[in-house]
Amino acid sequence: MNTKNFEFLRDGLKYMGFGEKLNTDLETKIKEQPGEFQLALQGEFKRDGVTDKVDYKLDFKKSDQTDMYFFNRYQATLKGEDPSQDKSQTFYVTKNSGMTAKEAYNLLSGRSVNKDLTNKEGQPFNAWLQLDFKEKDKNDNFKVKQYHSGYGYDLEAVLNRYPIKELSSDDDRLKIIRSLEKGNVHQVTFLKEGKEDKMHIEANPQFKTLNLYDVKMQKVFQGIERKEVKEPEKGIEQEKSKDKKETKKQESDDESEVGQQKQRTRKRGARV
Repeated sequence: MNTKNFEFLRDGLKYMGFGEKLNTDLETKIKEQPGEFQLALQGEFKRDGVTDKVDYKLDFKKSDQTDMYFFNRYQATLKGEDPSQDKSQTFYVTKNSGMTAKEAYNLLSGRSVNKDLTNKEGQPFNAWLQLDFKEKDKNDNFKVKQYHSGYGYDLEAVLNRYPIKELSSDDDRLKIIRSLEKGNVHQVTFLKEGKEDKMHIEANPQFKTLNLYDVKMQKVFQGIERKEVKEPEKGIEQEKSKDKKETKKQESDDESEVGQQKQRTRKRGARV
């Protein structure tokens, strides 16, 4: 058995988020020396008291020239309440690099993931990725929507529009950004009218915003972004508005009194 090849693949599985459960089966298969083989694993992800399950099928193929094996791709299937609701997608791996197991789950759950990629010419670029569940390609994969940097989605700038308590800490800010880039739903604290509310957020690059959920993961209507006018200034504006209304009312009353006086003058003139 090629020990270095086994160690490289073993480390790759861990880096890609598949853990160490497949190490024994991987070593056994490499010793058997088949032309290609497949390993299976089920992942579990907890979400608001519910456990989502994802079946992974990992494909390995032996080199035509050497005894080395390569981890080329894997299929991830997010299990639904019944088989008709299952969603599957094949993800490709290059030198132990690609979409991680958790990122694949997030994509199949409808969320967006930010990745550094390489185009056909070998040039690196960054983009947000999201699966289009309405359309598939010739390989029966969901088409992937890409939102490049030129699209104009600035995650940090979007976060700053919301009254998120954790953003005051540079370390927490970075953790939130990294978590959202991986496609996670991240819990934060919203400061609203002097109160603290636990909220969940996820990136929405398509509409250049965030998706908001309450503590029970119920979607929240947008409209609680930071306000440009500060709270003390709001009070001043309200007082000004109140003064304006009272002034208008006084002017209206004065005009009414003047009108009544004119009418009385006309009546007296008519009687003379």
